[in-house]
This record gives sequence, structure tokens and C-alpha cells, in this order.
Amino acid sequence: MISAPIQIRFNDMDPMRRVNNASYSSYLEIARLRFCKQYLQIEHLEDIPFVLARVEMDLIASVVPGDEIEARIWVSKIGNTSWEFAYSIWNESKKIEHVRAKTTQVYFDYREGAKRTIPSDFRKILEAEMES
Repeated sequence: MISAPIQIRFNDMDPMRRVNNASYSSYLEIARLRFCKQYLQIEHLEDIPFVLARVEMDLIASVVPGDEIEARIWVSKIGNTSWEFAYSIWNESKKIEHVRAKTTQVYFDYREGAKRTIPSDFRKILEAEMES
């Protein structure tokens, strides 16, 4: 599992003084970028080997100013051309989960504009991050 600390910004808040539901998607993106930074040598945006195809989120508990949260990410499923990341937006000090989410990524060649079968070297990376 990879963990990325999240800095809650003022513009993440809604009028009820909690993180707005739309902000959680960007927190998931921070976790995906942490995955890319850890495993991939990316010099150009076209080097990112996937496209986001689906997002599913369950909002469990509100995040409020002062909460210290992190986005946890791991691989939960691997297919032929796609895989699933699972996420938890977690508050270690309160020992609570704020958000549980899943995204589906498709292995994609941006230069060719087409999806591809997940290559064996990338599949090994995904398998290494798969929760058993």
C-alpha cells in the first residue's frame, strides 16, 4: 500500500465547513500520482501509461479543518487491459476512514491513441501493489 499525506486547502471546503465531496477526487489523484512517482519514469505527460475510466466513491465521514488525513492506494484487481485501484482516505489520529473508493484504469498509449494489453513488466508492478 502506498500512502500520500493530504494537505486540506481552504478551497476544498464547502459552506458547512467540511471538505466538499468534489475535492475527494483530487485526493485520489494525488495517490495515483504517488504511485506513478514510485514506479514509473515519467518525463512527459504522454508517458503515463493509463487513462482513468471509472471512479466510485463512498463518503463515510466528513473531513473538517484540522483533520490530518492521508490517501492510501493499492491494487485490488488486474485484468487484461485494465486494473482497479482501491483507496482509503484515512485519519490516523482519529482512527477513522473518511472515504472508500475504487477507480478503473485502462492501459493506454497516448501517442497511438489506443488501449493496449498490460505489458508483463507493468503487470509485475501492479501485482507487487496488490493487496492479498
